[in-house]
Amino acid sequence: MEKIFLCTAFKLCDNNGYLTTQLSNFFKSNSVELVRDPEEADTIVITTCGFDQERENESTALVNQYLRQYRGEKKVIVSGCLTKINPEAFDSGVNLIGNKELHLFNERFGATTSIDDVSGGDLSDEFISSEYGFVDAYYIQICQGCVNNCSYCAIKKAKGHVASKPIEVILREVERGMKMGFTRFMLLGDDCGSYGADLGVNLAQLLNRLIPYDIRVLINYLEPGRFLSLYPRIDVAALEMIDFMNVPVQAVSRRIIRLMNRNYDAHWVMETARQLKEKFPALYLETHVIFGFPGETREEFRETLRLAEIFDAVIYFRYTDRKGVKSAELPGKVSEQEVELRIEEIVRHPRFAWKQQDAAPPLVLLGYGPETSELFQRLGLQDEGKAAVARDGAHAS
Repeated sequence: MEKIFLCTAFKLCDNNGYLTTQLSNFFKSNSVELVRDPEEADTIVITTCGFDQERENESTALVNQYLRQYRGEKKVIVSGCLTKINPEAFDSGVNLIGNKELHLFNERFGATTSIDDVSGGDLSDEFISSEYGFVDAYYIQICQGCVNNCSYCAIKKAKGHVASKPIEVILREVERGMKMGFTRFMLLGDDCGSYGADLGVNLAQLLNRLIPYDIRVLINYLEPGRFLSLYPRIDVAALEMIDFMNVPVQAVSRRIIRLMNRNYDAHWVMETARQLKEKFPALYLETHVIFGFPGETREEFRETLRLAEIFDAVIYFRYTDRKGVKSAELPGKVSEQEVELRIEEIVRHPRFAWKQQDAAPPLVLLGYGPETSELFQRLGLQDEGKAAVARDGAHAS
């Protein structure tokens, strides 16, 4: 019997954690032996992330490490976003299987249980950091892909247009999770706001259908423009069920938002989020910011710091050019020196924290690049590693 070693290149991504757990459950459902040591494996399966250049570098480095070590001895299969974002990054001897090609695992391993019938909902802390993922929640991937065309995003290349699960299928997954003992459910998508665009339904309808269930709900992610349009259509009883929501604003400047090819007023998003927090103070709101976007001035960057007045967590990602995306062609690239100054402003902010329980609301850094280790040393901070991003406050019921 073929033996499989399964691993991930990035443990700070809910979607990647779901995929890797789904693959693990697929192998177990088909009586394929999983081993914990690559030395014992016939085939190595690696899931990758292509969110930004740093994640791509980490993914390709891991794949190349195994190729160098086991070339000619073991087969290597690579899955995840990077297989479509930059397939040229991989050796021709690697078998690439994209996120929307998972049926190929059925054929490759002669499956009796299709991967489409296997969930990754019970996320394993082997594949996602327990300090980042909601390992106490049951994950339901309600959709993949989106209807957006953000100028900086490479994930659209990997996932394409939105493909949603019917509401009835999702309700059955909720019931399955409840039977397993889960009371918290993460609705997961590249953009949950795009949910149902291909089916003639929307996220508000799905949330309203969840009202009869005695559960708590988490939503990751919800594009701000759709957050604004969907919010009035969600019943109060459904809103009361929500523990966590990530609304990635990305920028506050209208000019930068337009350059990102996104369409919303960040100030109205902030005001709506403030109203939501007033009505439901236990709701944990998180947002993302891309800093150093082409053409972004220091004043426009500083505008994003206001998000910490509203959101419980503001996670900063450093902008990097991605192959084949429109923003890579924009003029006005922000210099390394200026990026370093902005990182220093984030770190010096009174609400900056490595761990969210250390400050409320905090600013945290994720995609900031390896070159900041020296900066952290100069600032007298201990670089605890890029995995030192927690959502501990969001775990509270």
